This record gives sequence, C-alpha cells and structure tokens, in this order.
Amino acid sequence: MKKHTNSKRQMRGYSVVELLVSMAIISTLSAFAVPSLVRTYRAYQMDDAASQVASQLKFTRYEAIRRNNVMTCVDKTQNGYLTMFTDYNNSGTVQGTEKQIVFSGSATLVDAASVPSSAALTAVVSAGTLTTMSPTNGTITFDGRGAKSTAGVTVYWVGNANYGWRAVTVMPSGSVQVWSYATGTWTQVS
Repeated sequence: MKKHTNSKRQMRGYSVVELLVSMAIISTLSAFAVPSLVRTYRAYQMDDAASQVASQLKFTRYEAIRRNNVMTCVDKTQNGYLTMFTDYNNSGTVQGTEKQIVFSGSATLVDAASVPSSAALTAVVSAGTLTTMSPTNGTITFDGRGAKSTAGVTVYWVGNANYGWRAVTVMPSGSVQVWSYATGTWTQVS
C-alpha cells in the first residue's frame, strides 16, 4: 500500500502557481522577441520592394535586348494604386499582358525629399549626379543594346521613415544596383 501512495504523488499535474510562472516567463520573452521580429519583417518588406523594382527594370532591359528595340518601364498611379510595368505597346497604360508590379502598404516608391541622406548616395555610387525618378509618373527607356537612353544615373527611392530606405540605381549602361540605408550608411545589396 505504501508503494501505491508514492505513485499517486508522482502522477500529479502542475500547480496553478507553476503554470502562472511559466506563462509569465513566456510572456516576458515574447515581449522582447516580437518587436525584433516585426523590425525584421519590415526590413524584409523594404528589401523585397527594392528587389521587385530592380527585377522590373532588369526585365524591361532584357526585353529591349531580346527584341532589339526600344522598351520603356513606366511607374504610374492608376486606379488608386502605384503600378510599375513594362510598356510593350508604348500606350502609357498598363495592359493585362504586360509584366507589372503593384505597390501597396508601407513599401512603395517615394520622392528624394522624403529620404534622409539621399545626397550621400551620390558620393557612394561615384557616377555623377543622380536623377530621381518620379514616384507617381515616371518612365525609363532602354535601347536595343540595353543601355539607358538618357545620360547619368537614375535612382528609384523605396521605403518609408518607419521601416528604412532602399535605392535602386540604373547606370547609363543599363545595369541595375540595389542599395540599402538600413545601417545608417548606404551599402550596395546587389
């Protein structure tokens, strides 16, 4: 009978106090982890938006080379949404058959005046003056060789004050670079 009593004690569950202490520890750890996870997620959103802009520009450039013809990439506000697309028929209006990206939420194109230290990117790129692309109505054209049809470096600014800044530069040769200002200085991502 004595053995039976000992086994009953071992089968008991957790006390309410033990559960409350465990929940308090988990809540405290979560309070520290969640803001870090949110910051990481927002940084990912900015990186993804800049990557999509770079991808759209590269696609337009490659289409110009493939077709050996002038191709234009347009960013425009249509139907309340900022859209960036490869304009196959030079209509200036996005068609269902044209490759496009639609910006929504916090990751969007912005004007240079919104970006702190936008002038600092000029020194880092080392290619002369940067021309900012209009965030709501801009076009960039590539010739049949894939070079940009206008002189100088063109830059698309991506981001917002809360989640950081990215820059997508298009060199005169047509090459596309992505820059990040997440650490307080402009660093090239790709």
